[in-house]
Amino acid sequence: MTKNQKTIIFAIIGVVVMLVIVVIVTGVWFVRSLVDNVNMDQTAATKTLEDVRARFAPATPVLDLRPGGVTLVRHPPDTAPPGELKTLHILRWDIHQQRLSRLDVPFWVLRMKEMPIDVFYSDEASSGSGLRVRTPSTIRVSDLERFGSALLVDGDMPDGGHVLIWSE
Repeated sequence: MTKNQKTIIFAIIGVVVMLVIVVIVTGVWFVRSLVDNVNMDQTAATKTLEDVRARFAPATPVLDLRPGGVTLVRHPPDTAPPGELKTLHILRWDIHQQRLSRLDVPFWVLRMKEMPIDVFYSDEASSGSGLRVRTPSTIRVSDLERFGSALLVDGDMPDGGHVLIWSE
């Protein structure tokens, strides 16, 4: 191998390494730009959560967090609403660290991988027993989009915190 060929190979390897570094740095920057953590007391966090809930009142959340898993409370509408959803918002209150974390995920990221999400569907109370039957089901991002701008999850976390998820 000549000196000129070695130089070309090292240059190609150098360019590839630089491109990999740029892609990794860009990915880290993108993910970090989606998350915002704010330290606050429980009163301020509760007000922030209540403000979001008020925007969707009196509608109930689409999904319910339960010890056995996520439960779909109502079926998606047959048709999609006018307009396209832009963002999936997640607010998580960490009671131990007194921190409200906000994650704003663009819907185009969610649409890239249209995988089913395993949920249960809560059927109406069975006749006379008062018990609800939970049957396994799945929901996709396209199903969530049919709800339009909606409160998707409003539930307590096992650690005492709270999570609120909505789409716009």
